[in-house]
Amino acid sequence: MNSKIVRFLMLGYCLATVLVPVFILNKLLFFPLFFLSVVLMFLKPIKTLAPWIVILIFLYGFVISLTGEADLALGRQMLLGAFSLFLIYVVIAYNVDMGLALKASGVTLAAIMCGLSFMLMMMPGFFLGDVLLEYYNANELGYYGVRNFGNLQLFMLHHRSSPFLLVPLSLLFMDYLNSRKLLTLFFIGLILVSIVCSASRALMAMAAISLFVLYFNYKTWPLRVLILMAAVPLGLSAFTYLVNETSVLSADEQSNNIKIGHVVSFFNTADWSMLFFGKGLGSYFYTEGYGTVVSQTEITWMDSVRFVGVPLSVLLLGSILFPVKKIFASKELRPTGIIMLLYLLMSMSNPVLFNSFGFLVILWYWSVIIKGQPTVALMPQPRGLI
Repeated sequence: MNSKIVRFLMLGYCLATVLVPVFILNKLLFFPLFFLSVVLMFLKPIKTLAPWIVILIFLYGFVISLTGEADLALGRQMLLGAFSLFLIYVVIAYNVDMGLALKASGVTLAAIMCGLSFMLMMMPGFFLGDVLLEYYNANELGYYGVRNFGNLQLFMLHHRSSPFLLVPLSLLFMDYLNSRKLLTLFFIGLILVSIVCSASRALMAMAAISLFVLYFNYKTWPLRVLILMAAVPLGLSAFTYLVNETSVLSADEQSNNIKIGHVVSFFNTADWSMLFFGKGLGSYFYTEGYGTVVSQTEITWMDSVRFVGVPLSVLLLGSILFPVKKIFASKELRPTGIIMLLYLLMSMSNPVLFNSFGFLVILWYWSVIIKGQPTVALMPQPRGLI
């Protein structure tokens, strides 16, 4: 197949997956890419077993779920989603720039969300805004309203793919540090506004940490010391404000209380069988967080243990992160590892990894590692503070 066609299909698949994951378009784009991947497995194999390991773990979890009480629809969705990791064969064989695809998808999502947020806040009742919001709600693409954190109230237009924005934001920031282009800076600002409008605490926190850590990694040690001297008091001031003036970090805040309930219920129901073998993908359990039986929570790795057990969860994490030593041994690849680690940290409190856009992030990460080339060569530079 022509390389330009393949790259166009991959870009379309990424856009469709991020923007309208419930729509059939990403499935239509996926099938030709998947069949091409199957062919390339034999014609152009790559030196990694990671896609096979991940898919076999998900297959094991799905088979186990058939023997107990589980949400089989969720199990099938997770298993089929994992098969998108086979697209790594297409990405490598045709040298698809996944970083570019993710940046384009992120900027497009941010532009749409910022535009819709502007219409809802500044032009209430405007017909286009109402039509888009009706489509947004009808297809359950996210949440709209106001989020309260004590004395802090935030407008909220949260797309289900909003957590994905952490990766394109970080990649664009790496671009800007190297090129200093105003257009790149504009895209960064657009994504940051969209992240704030999402009202997601984890996403906002990880975005700030990512920008700081990448900038810190970019500078030489003398400048790093100065950055820390400025960042530490600012960070302490922000922490003090959040603790004293808002409920963001309070255990009584609704979202925090729900997550605590999930964790308490997990330990109350954990047994040796579940810890070693799991209960299967989408297995049900009662959580005090919701006060009912659910098949999935916001805490990805706790669910992973429930689904496939501790040993396979550790193997799953190792397969996703391979090869960790190579990442941090190379200065050029270090930013890639930083971004992925922060994304994994965000998955500790948000279901952002084992879904359609989460698998896109894994594909991007694997493509950089397997090629051995960073999307952007980000090296410390002896420049000024800005």
